[in-house]
Amino acid sequence: MKKRKLGATIAVSLALSACSLAPQYQRPQMAVPPGWSNVAGVGASYQPSTTPFWQELGSDELNNVMKLALAQNLDLEAALQRVDQARAQGKIAGSALFPSVETSGGASRSFQDPQNVSTARGVGSVSYEVDLWGRNRSNKAAANYRAEASAFDYDALQLVVTSDTANFFTQALSLNQRIGIAENNLKNAEEILRIIEARYRAGAVSGLEVSQQRVAVNSFRASLISLIEARSTNLNALAILLGQAPQNLQAPAADLASLELPAVNLTPPATLLTARPDIERAESLLRAANADIGSARAAFFPAMNLGVDASMAAGFGNPAASALSLASSVLAPIFTGGRLTGNLENVTARQKELAAQYQKTVLVAFQEVEDALATLKSSNEQAALSRESVAESQNAYNIAKARFDAGAIDYLTLLETQRSLYQAEDNQIAINAEQIRSFVQLRKALGA
Repeated sequence: MKKRKLGATIAVSLALSACSLAPQYQRPQMAVPPGWSNVAGVGASYQPSTTPFWQELGSDELNNVMKLALAQNLDLEAALQRVDQARAQGKIAGSALFPSVETSGGASRSFQDPQNVSTARGVGSVSYEVDLWGRNRSNKAAANYRAEASAFDYDALQLVVTSDTANFFTQALSLNQRIGIAENNLKNAEEILRIIEARYRAGAVSGLEVSQQRVAVNSFRASLISLIEARSTNLNALAILLGQAPQNLQAPAADLASLELPAVNLTPPATLLTARPDIERAESLLRAANADIGSARAAFFPAMNLGVDASMAAGFGNPAASALSLASSVLAPIFTGGRLTGNLENVTARQKELAAQYQKTVLVAFQEVEDALATLKSSNEQAALSRESVAESQNAYNIAKARFDAGAIDYLTLLETQRSLYQAEDNQIAINAEQIRSFVQLRKALGA
């Protein structure tokens, strides 16, 4: 009779365990724009890219560098371990859904005249908490969603690492080229100084002109030193991204001309909700908070535990004795001093907080794409102007150099045209690097 009652209790308990008190999840409602504002001027098309953005830059050297970053970056390795930790927490939370089985045993021997007595004893127990109101399942779901959020954290960090690697690599190439321009301009300035010093010795110019040109030469040298320092610190940062000591990094020897500026492929704003890992992370945390509400609600209701205990004992020369007991218990909260209510209010407020954070994350994602489009448009327009400026500055310098050699103009005019050419060439390289950086930033903002 007792066994039939216990069986009926188990059946009812298992039926009730299908209950869940977690609220039905709904993604926060937001007004998603149909398209982007700053599309004109960037030559964009609404065709999603199918290859990683760095491969579109057309550099085998960058592809190899990116492989190192993805394989050796220590931040990514740490993030991967955090993902494993979160998944392990999910396993721990899910263990409550299964029975707990324990066993213990022992043996003894006593010496009694005229014989020795040996005994052995074993005890086993099985306990199971019936998940009547879905509390354990809610805890498992929350842990799994947090593990999912941790995985999206890793994906977001991977986007940061790859974009930073591309930017530092691009900056290294641009600095190679800017250093080359600075060296050429320094060489030209030293040549002009040599000519002015010769004219000074011949009495054709005063010492003032010599001193002014020496100041100009030192200015070019100082600029070159600054560029070399910038390249060194840039390469040091790149080495850390690659998980290497700066001393072991093989510096790229190419210049910015080895990179291509790819076509811009866009996706509609709505795709960001599932393309950007930071948005998906925010939604996973929101889902976890939703499950926490279910667990907090279930805590108000009784909890049922089922148990089976078995024991066996045997002595030398004596028959074995065994015992089996079945038990069930119900634990119901009566007075907790507001602990359960406070916990429910806390997780509910947390869920509302995360809903607001989700909406903010989506809005920031829209902003980042618009900002990247605006920056890319601006850098494209500036690049066209810089090409014209370099062509005109080069033409002006060639004319001034010929006239200076012929003695038709003074050195100040030549110096001014030389400085203008240097600034125009240096500015063009900086703008071209900004074009690449803006493209990378746009792809990062799009989640690809």
